[in-house]
Amino acid sequence: MGNSIIKVNIKPLLMVGLLLFISGCSAQFTYNNLGWLSSFWIDDYVDLTKQQNTQFKAIVKKSRDWHRETQLPLYKQDLLILQKLLQENPQQLQLETQLLAAKQHWQSLVQQIKDDIAELALSLTEAQRRELVDNIAEKIANDVDEYNELGHGKHLQQRLEKQLDKYQQWLGPLTPEQVAMISVENEQRLATFQLWQDYKRNRLAALERLFSNKQMSQAEFKAELNTVMTERELYMSDALIAADSKNLSSYVQLLIALRESLTAEQLNHANQEFADLIEQIDELIAD
Repeated sequence: MGNSIIKVNIKPLLMVGLLLFISGCSAQFTYNNLGWLSSFWIDDYVDLTKQQNTQFKAIVKKSRDWHRETQLPLYKQDLLILQKLLQENPQQLQLETQLLAAKQHWQSLVQQIKDDIAELALSLTEAQRRELVDNIAEKIANDVDEYNELGHGKHLQQRLEKQLDKYQQWLGPLTPEQVAMISVENEQRLATFQLWQDYKRNRLAALERLFSNKQMSQAEFKAELNTVMTERELYMSDALIAADSKNLSSYVQLLIALRESLTAEQLNHANQEFADLIEQIDELIAD
């Protein structure tokens, strides 16, 4: 490829909302340098020209500044609410409502960047659009192959191990009763991997149709792309929506059961984890 083409992954822009989960000085470094780090992140989905790359980095910086000012304080508020619920023995509806509200921060980020991303997408050549679609399709296919090769049983075991690590991080050493509760929830969780892959294919097919439509005006193109980016449920099956809701309910039930089983030491451990995360967010806001 010529020197005017720079490999860039378009995905990191959406990683802004996940920076809360990066610990320590790494979070500050990543957050403050997101613009140029985005050029080196994870997979390559599309080759941008230098001008497009400059445009992309400007979108990242603008979004990061907006995110620091408006979203990080909301993350802090969510943590404070969850910490308070932990002290009060939360009810099912309270926790579900709070977790769903927290998930909306992701949609707020998508809403914030959608118009700028649409402008960038307008500048993509036909070859770039084809490359983007092909690379996303390849990523989906590879994920399916890896899942099928490993098998559902091993994936279930891997998820359990990750869940146990997560709860130990938040609570410290777990009791046998708590391990059993986490294991039961893991076994009863509805499998959604294939449903999510179908969702991704549906959404990608909509993007491909949009890219191949030569008759659209720029305004129509932007409107359709905004729909693809923001209207997730249009591409989700009823089965996926139902399973996702059921899994959320089961997860909340587990959290409530675990709360009732916490020792004083585990409760103190969880409060310290909340305090550490809140301190990290305060540092990011002030930086």
